Amino acid sequence: MSLSSKTYCTIEGNTPLVRLDFNADTRIWIMYFMGEQTPDNRLTHEFLVEGISPALQDVRKQWEKWVDEDDTDMGAALVTTSLLENKIYSNGLDLLNAIGDPNFFNDYLNRVFREFSTLPIPTVASIGGHAFAGGFTLACAHDYRVQNGERGYMCMNEIEFGAPIPTGMMSMLHSVISNPTVLRKVVLEGHRFPAKEAHAYGFVDIVASGGSEGTLKAAIELATKLRSRCAKNAWGQNREIIRKDALVKLRENDVFEPKL
Repeated sequence: MSLSSKTYCTIEGNTPLVRLDFNADTRIWIMYFMGEQTPDNRLTHEFLVEGISPALQDVRKQWEKWVDEDDTDMGAALVTTSLLENKIYSNGLDLLNAIGDPNFFNDYLNRVFREFSTLPIPTVASIGGHAFAGGFTLACAHDYRVQNGERGYMCMNEIEFGAPIPTGMMSMLHSVISNPTVLRKVVLEGHRFPAKEAHAYGFVDIVASGGSEGTLKAAIELATKLRSRCAKNAWGQNREIIRKDALVKLRENDVFEPKL
């Protein structure tokens, strides 16, 4: 088995943010959220643009290299996950720092949403624990979601502390939830969805058994099944058609005026 690994750290302090493992035999990348800057993988400025974004750019560059070399027959795919011992996939935004920066949503959060939404290979979120608020929408930025059937909730809890949901985050919700009744339950009720309920409502694709390890295993199995679908290099273009409306929103000026 041919494996490689790269860790992306903060520029200041060299704190690990994400680790990108690559299996050359299967062409599956696994991006681990390291939980060292914040133990609950909050979407800080650094986590987004010094961790997730450069890792996604490296994935894209490798795929483009394979395209140039006419070496895409195997396809490829990306899985994201928290560390298996972490009960939280992502607990959302680093809120006070986010709302204190008028450029955060356009230049940091929406930038990562755009990168996921235009990546030329399939993406799978392995949700081994809680995915709240921005963590929920980050999972929605992926093509597929696998959720731990034994632990953790998906929840947009902004309603509980009086925060409006920014345009970019809402566009990610709309990209996977079209039913207005379900969207109302997500956005206005702040309902906490265990895996079986999220699956029943259609925004989680697989309910996994076996805890965090079983969730990651199921996500990798799904990624392995999907990888060949991008072999002809049409996955990204077709996804952009599906997400046309969301991408328009992500490129708009996301003015966020919280009333906290």
